Amino acid sequence: MKALANILPANIFQNEKGQSAVEYLVICTALVSILLISSSQDSMYNIVSHTMQEKYKSYAFGVSISDPPSKQFDDEVKQDADKVKEVLNTLSKIERLISDTIVPDIMHGKMPSTDSIKEFADLIKSLF
Repeated sequence: MKALANILPANIFQNEKGQSAVEYLVICTALVSILLISSSQDSMYNIVSHTMQEKYKSYAFGVSISDPPSKQFDDEVKQDADKVKEVLNTLSKIERLISDTIVPDIMHGKMPSTDSIKEFADLIKSLF
């Protein structure tokens, strides 16, 4: 072993600084040539390129339809929700009014009062 150490210079491994760069260059050149050099339509470059284009289109479409809600949109939703609550409250008032006084009971002589009919008409008008 000492004889081998005497034959080889001490700085033999310091002379190999650019070897890994050359290896990477050779491998990358081989990969690029495999991707680019193909006479058919189904070359690796075309497949990878088409796949990346489709993925980008899908991403762009997803981003375009998912706009974050704005303050104006939130306010409109709250106004619509308030309108729905108001309509539901009015309908429940109409239901109570109909079940209590509006339906005439001719057999027992019970007729709705003009105030209850007017209230019923006002509730119906408020729905529209």
